[in-house]
This record gives sequence, structure tokens and C-alpha cells, in this order.
Amino acid sequence: MPRARTLSDYSRRILRVMHMLWQDPDDQRSLAQLAEHAHFSPYHFHRIYHAMTSETVNTTRQRLRLQRAALLLVRNDTVPLLHVAQRAGYQSSAAFVRAFRAAYGLPPGQYRRQRAANLQTVINKEITMYPLEYRELPASIRVAALRHHGDYRQIGQTFDQLAIHCATLQPAPDARWFGLYYDDPAAIAPDDLRSDACVEIAADKPLPPGLHHTDIPAGRYAVILHRGPYIELEQAYEWLYGVWLPQSGLQPANRPCVEYYLNSPYDTAPKDLLTEIWLPL
Repeated sequence: MPRARTLSDYSRRILRVMHMLWQDPDDQRSLAQLAEHAHFSPYHFHRIYHAMTSETVNTTRQRLRLQRAALLLVRNDTVPLLHVAQRAGYQSSAAFVRAFRAAYGLPPGQYRRQRAANLQTVINKEITMYPLEYRELPASIRVAALRHHGDYRQIGQTFDQLAIHCATLQPAPDARWFGLYYDDPAAIAPDDLRSDACVEIAADKPLPPGLHHTDIPAGRYAVILHRGPYIELEQAYEWLYGVWLPQSGLQPANRPCVEYYLNSPYDTAPKDLLTEIWLPL
């Protein structure tokens, strides 16, 4: 019991720092200042942070800044690349291009053009972009879920929080990670969107406050695999609902879509992330 209380206490204190970094990746507080915010000794804070998040503070900052840069590139095609680089914390365009290419597989200008071209291809329904398979899930999957309210593109913060909770949850090493998405972002205001960040757990596992049990139901699913940054999943959904589903002759079940994450953004470049989208039938 004392060990569980200690883990829970450590989780809450690290979450304070992660929330601060998500709210403002440009924040330049030193490790000592962050340690003070989390009420840890400055001699030990960063070791604890690294152990509980699997990345350094600087890695977290860079990941969040590059993610914001990618969003800015695809949402606004008029913002100069130098401005995007500076917003990401790079004073040198060359350094920004190297970092962005390493993470997203393309230099930022080419990434912006290709992203726009891919989305237009889906909208025009020109080609089949994703191989699809039918999958029968024989039994439901019990998960621990942490509710996310707001823009789906910001659910990464909730997954970071869930990862911290895993110090207490202690899921199996091969536990699967899922996202459940309950609303259509084209019909619901971003602030009102509902989703769950989920990790697979034993059915009888008690949960810390703030988490709840839910199930991914057994049944038949249409499954596509998306390779690339999470912010590009929009085009996968556009193809699935706008191209494949109307031509399939099938009806979706009255259950939310499921995203199954085959690898982790903590040790995988965004360009190499693998995400399955399960559409219940």
C-alpha cells in the first residue's frame, strides 16, 4: 500500500510538469524550476521524469514543437517556413529542416505540398489509398480509459497522462493501446468532442481516480492501416467514410471507431507510426 501511494503521488507531480509542457512547449524553465513545480529535489527530478515518461524533458519539448509545426504547415499554407521554424524553437532554417525531415520523412515545404495533394486526392475519390481487411474480434477487450474532452488532435496529452498512470496500473508488457472516438469532428465543435485514451488491462484490475473501465466490443470490423503522423489520420477517415463505405454496400454498427496503435510515439519517428482504424460493422 505505501508503494502504491508513492507511485500515485509521483504520477500526480510528473503530470503537473507534462501539463505545463503541453500548454506551452516554448516554456524555457530550467530543470531546477520544473523540479520545484513538481516538488521534487532538483538532483533527482530529471531521472524520475525520464523513468516515468521514457523521454527527457528536452525530447518532450522537441516532440511537441515539431508536432505543432506539422499542424501549422497543414492548416495554413500561407505561413512562411521561417516563421514555422521559429515557432518550433529553431533560429536556423537548416536545423529545422533537418529535425523535421528526421521526424516526418520530408522537408517541411515538401511535406506541406504532399499533404495537401493527398487530401485533395481523397476528396476527389481518385484512387484506392488504403488496403482493407475484414477482421472478426472473437471477444471484447477490457481497457482502462482516460476521457479526453476537446480537439482530437490534442489527445496526445491525455495519452501522456495515461502513460504516467501506467506506473500504478502496471499493464502487461504486451498490453495494447487504443483510442476511442465518439463524435464526428465535422459536426461537433472541437471543444465538445469526446474520446478516450485506452490501455489494455486485466478485467479485474482496480483503477486510480480519473480512469474508468470500458470494453472494445467483440464483432466484425473493417480495418485499414495508416502509416505516418497521427495528424494525417484525417485523410484515412476521409477515404474510409467518403470512398470505401458508400461503395461497400455495408452499414456501420452503432459503436465508435477504434484506433489501435501498433507502435509508440515515444520511440518511433512520426513518419513511421503505424495505426489501424477499426470501423465496426
